[in-house]
Amino acid sequence: MTVLSIVASGTRGDVQPYIALGKGLQQAGYTVRILTSDGFETLVTEAGLAFCSTGTSVEAILQSDEWRKTLDSGNFLAITRRMQSEAKRQAADIAQRLPRAVAGSERIVLGVGGLAGALPIAQSLGIPIIQAYVFPFTPTVAFPSPLVPNLPFGIVFNRLSFHVMRQLLWQSSRAGDVAVRQALGLAKGPFWGPFGTLARAHTPVVYGYSPHILPRPHDWPAEQHVTGPWFLDAPDDWTP
Repeated sequence: MTVLSIVASGTRGDVQPYIALGKGLQQAGYTVRILTSDGFETLVTEAGLAFCSTGTSVEAILQSDEWRKTLDSGNFLAITRRMQSEAKRQAADIAQRLPRAVAGSERIVLGVGGLAGALPIAQSLGIPIIQAYVFPFTPTVAFPSPLVPNLPFGIVFNRLSFHVMRQLLWQSSRAGDVAVRQALGLAKGPFWGPFGTLARAHTPVVYGYSPHILPRPHDWPAEQHVTGPWFLDAPDDWTP
């Protein structure tokens, strides 16, 4: 039976869609492991999936006094610097935990949070990856990146906005990529990130949002798939 490891990092809003994806893949006949932080073990196991720890919960870190002060400041540069520092601090732990956790996997599924840590590990082990995102991440002329304003500059700006978004996300976590590669004795990765390498290799990408809300762009390569949203059913006793 094919074993898939899904790397999910961040807060519950980041992690839960990947658990739903894993549950769907398991129902389709795959053996699925979810690699995420300790705070989500119950959520993973209640979904019937195997849990592998990647360390301290991101939510717990964000609730610390230092992080709350930084976030409340609204200072983007200060937030980015702290993110870089945190990524570097966790890199040694990731380099130690993840190779053991993904051993035996035939594919590793990862999103934005896995590009700086899990990707170099997957590449060093020769395990193919599948990219999985919950918002558009591949450049297109059809619309701008969801993380930038919708300005009336046309198709050139639309495509450029995705490259800007990618770099904002990548540079905030690149210190972690550098530290993981150093810990594993790997060569340095590209300064501008792995995006060109992944595109040239036609690495598969799946998107967890509705194509009825945002149709698949005509200029995306064939390996880009919009599957529909990845939702978990709410528990019977759930109340808002």
